[in-house]
Amino acid sequence: GEPTDNMEAWFNALVSDRESPEESEIPEFQEPESKPEFDSEMPLLGVSFAMFGLGNNTYEHFNHHARVVDGRLQALGAARVGERGEGDDDADIEEDFARWKEATLPLVRQFLGAPTPTEDVAPQATWMVIELEAKVVWDSGQFSETPAPVFDSRHPFSAPVVVARELTPQADRHLVHIEVDLAGSGLHYEAGDHIGVYPTNADEEVDLLLAALRLRHKADTPISVTATDPFAAQQSLFPVETTTYRAAFRHYLDITTPVPRAQIKALMLPHARSDAARNFLRPLADNKDVHAAVVVAGCLSLARLINAVREAESAQAEAQSPFELPVEAALELCPRLQARLYSISSSSRVRPDRPSITAVVLQYDSKADASGTTTLGTRRCGAATNYLLGALRYLRGDRAVELESDTRPGILVTANDQLPQITDASTVAPVFDAKKHMLQSFTVHPLPGSTLADRQLALPVFIRKSTFRLPADLATPIIMIGPGTGLAPMRGFIQERALLAREAAASGTPMGTALLFFGARTQEHDYMYRDELEELFVDIRTAAPESRIITAFSRDQSQKIYVQHRLVEYAELVYRTLLCGQETLGGAPRAHIYVCGDAKSMARDVTQALVSLVATREGVSEDVAARWFSDMRRLSRYQEDVWS
Repeated sequence: GEPTDNMEAWFNALVSDRESPEESEIPEFQEPESKPEFDSEMPLLGVSFAMFGLGNNTYEHFNHHARVVDGRLQALGAARVGERGEGDDDADIEEDFARWKEATLPLVRQFLGAPTPTEDVAPQATWMVIELEAKVVWDSGQFSETPAPVFDSRHPFSAPVVVARELTPQADRHLVHIEVDLAGSGLHYEAGDHIGVYPTNADEEVDLLLAALRLRHKADTPISVTATDPFAAQQSLFPVETTTYRAAFRHYLDITTPVPRAQIKALMLPHARSDAARNFLRPLADNKDVHAAVVVAGCLSLARLINAVREAESAQAEAQSPFELPVEAALELCPRLQARLYSISSSSRVRPDRPSITAVVLQYDSKADASGTTTLGTRRCGAATNYLLGALRYLRGDRAVELESDTRPGILVTANDQLPQITDASTVAPVFDAKKHMLQSFTVHPLPGSTLADRQLALPVFIRKSTFRLPADLATPIIMIGPGTGLAPMRGFIQERALLAREAAASGTPMGTALLFFGARTQEHDYMYRDELEELFVDIRTAAPESRIITAFSRDQSQKIYVQHRLVEYAELVYRTLLCGQETLGGAPRAHIYVCGDAKSMARDVTQALVSLVATREGVSEDVAARWFSDMRRLSRYQEDVWS
């Protein structure tokens, strides 16, 4: 429910009272010379706006920011065109936006007096691609042509990887631990912050799209991509002036996400020349259920969707005019490749300049189409986590081949011995490891001086500050609930508490109890950081004797047990920790609670378990107990770092 970083100042000017936005003061506006009737009480009279909010219904304050801004703008005299849209990332935010846009754009056009565009005519391209004879080409994923004065999300720091290892080698999936060195960057972190990592797309995905767009023969041609509108706010699509088709798809564009329905309609259907192509694309554009069953469930990235259209044409013997998509349309269909944020799993007090990442590597198979007989896509691979696994494979000495071409620099990390002799990685059979994990190939650009015998690699990273913080008072008890990789920020907190416990034990300073509820599939194969955590809690107990780790391994018994079940099992200890030395609570507990992990089920079940146990022991209704926990959230005593 909070504003984004780039809207913080604007939001604060518009909403001076966050607790009661309707009581906010009227901001000062510059009086326009052309409006002598300017009303200082209703300064936005005559202003019209449309609004679509971004949210996730697993959070308590779903779309709160959009709702508040909408209310404030109207209170100041502005008029909203159409209904306020509310996107839900827990369901299908692209579909939410498509429905809102279909209802709202006609109203906006009517308001502006603009004509309704013809559906089957391709819109004017936003970007213009110019092929060059350039001597300087930025083809290694650079984010700037000149050194950045400060490092941030737009100018990430190339942080050397100093540790890369598997945390659970015997488990049935990959779980990686990566540490980077921030020395000399000016970047600083605290336990609870996030680290952003910009991934690189796998070579198989890059080559598949190059082939689909008929660009294989000029993949390394220098290009410049600029706005067709000379007055557009963004004049260049990429952070560098000159790159290549291959580098653009590898480093700057998200090429693996299933194509949204609205974009199929706007940017692909107008280029369908055959009946077979139109008949294939039309239901995907018009019917959300068909789109979900075919494109989303089938993991149809842009390249796979183009190929599926051509297969439909071939089946109907309409190959004389095969579907072709201009590269300019492809650039609009592929959003910018975004950094992935990871909760830092270390403490800067213990590991200064060495933040660590704890991540499970994501892969899952596409589902069959509506007929249940055909798999249209392939296995979906998380772009960033598979890239981190690729970095780990390179650094531990897996197969890597130096690319000798001047137009294609770098080192190819690949388990496929047919590469790079076969230049199109998308045409070779995939290689699977002992975990049945498909090993993608990645082109990496090692640090200067690195060799295949002495491998060194850096990741483009930045630090995102968080409000997920330990209490300032060491005597305040903490309850940490972090199943799976939700353990990440808790590990940083535990490292810090153990360090402070050693100091507290020596000085006699009181320290609050620390409880960790950790869950995983099995104790034998999935208990990450086990030895380290047990040693740290030995130190913590020297100052806070009731501190302990409570585990829930869901597959170690016939009936699955999760962290929320352990909260009920250890209700007396949890309640005693929440009491914080009081006889009864009578209101919001003074202890701090931290929850990290799945928002859809775990976080809600944890809240309900806590509400129930407090209601029972306090002799109050669950509604009253729930209000106490809402007060804890408002006071930043109940903090969640969750995702869906």
